[in-house]
Amino acid sequence: MRRSRRIRLHDVPRFVLRVVVELAGLFGGRYRRTEGAHALVTDAEGRILVVRTTYLGPGWSLPGGRVERGETPHAAAIRETREETGIEVRLDRLVLVDAFRPETVSFIFTAAAVGGELEPQFGEIAEAGWLDRAELERTSGPLHRLLAQIPVDDTVTYIGLPRRR
Repeated sequence: MRRSRRIRLHDVPRFVLRVVVELAGLFGGRYRRTEGAHALVTDAEGRILVVRTTYLGPGWSLPGGRVERGETPHAAAIRETREETGIEVRLDRLVLVDAFRPETVSFIFTAAAVGGELEPQFGEIAEAGWLDRAELERTSGPLHRLLAQIPVDDTVTYIGLPRRR
């Protein structure tokens, strides 16, 4: 059995919108990438501010998230850290760009806490705290490996370049 229906006048806007979205998807290419921004905040004892989300699994991660439309990565890192942890930060510098996956790129900045109180964001953050590197190594392998790639000098690490043979 076959059913067909003619396009009516009230269907045209929806049809045109669908065509525009599909064309944007074809020509979007690298511009469809999601950008993230994170803050590597350390305290006087060298502990790192970390969060455990309600949606990513059991490990710890750096506070941060998606860069919104019209927002710079450094502004997003400050905003996301404040939203997720309650801690106000001042960014020092960009230390790592993670573009290992083609659909995402994350900017990681070093930062210092300048105010606020530790208060995990309701609903999104299960737990927030200050942990030392040894604890992160035991409980969060992926974060520990990422932190190990951050340079100790004033350079920026870029993850995602193809390996030379």
